[in-house]
Amino acid sequence: MTSNKETISISDKYRAVDELIEESKSGREYYVLLVLSSIIIAAGILLANSSILIGGMLVTPLLNPILLVALGIAASKPEVLRRTGKLILKSSLVIIVISFVAGVLFSVPENGDFYRSSLFDNSLRSAFLYFLVAFAAGTAATFAWVRKGITNILPGISIAVALVPPLSMVGIWIATLQFDLMRYFLLIFLFNLVGIIMGSMIVFSMLGFYKTGFHIIKKIEEEIRKEKEDERQKDIVEKDPQELMEKND
Repeated sequence: MTSNKETISISDKYRAVDELIEESKSGREYYVLLVLSSIIIAAGILLANSSILIGGMLVTPLLNPILLVALGIAASKPEVLRRTGKLILKSSLVIIVISFVAGVLFSVPENGDFYRSSLFDNSLRSAFLYFLVAFAAGTAATFAWVRKGITNILPGISIAVALVPPLSMVGIWIATLQFDLMRYFLLIFLFNLVGIIMGSMIVFSMLGFYKTGFHIIKKIEEEIRKEKEDERQKDIVEKDPQELMEKND
């Protein structure tokens, strides 16, 4: 019987690395999806509508950078952690700010059955169960990236792990000055974050992705060069009209 390490070729590993880095870029598309998912989820919470919440979880792109952090840890590449960690922090702040604004503009329903459900159960038991779900989801998501044939499970993972709702709750409870609940849901998000990273890191390590360190750095450097080139082209486009005006003067 062959092991998982033997059945995954180095080309498959490089393909998984390339696609994960590509899907974790902090470009316009990423932030558009992040903002839209934040609006949908904040609205779902304020409307006490679980169907809207699920729709928002399907849209969010936040899972990919977290998996990339796990890959960086498994491959011992701190450059990946610094770069992707900043993206996750910025993304979290965007979600909290959008939810805070929504919480200020619209009132939170009081004493509804929706808010007495297990989703908002602020107990240690629930926090631990969220961690277990995140750990399992991180493991499943990593297998999906590596085994390209089972990527159809990724939408289900996005729903199960519920990354954005806890951050949305942080923003909404700040807006309503309920800081105890705010701290609890921030803790839930951190539990989810650590759980996903741990599950994903274990899978990446078991499958031998620590051997792809050189390729990871090469791909990251390519992305940095592309970003710099895009910025340079943007500067040229912005300067050209100014130069033309100066010449005309």
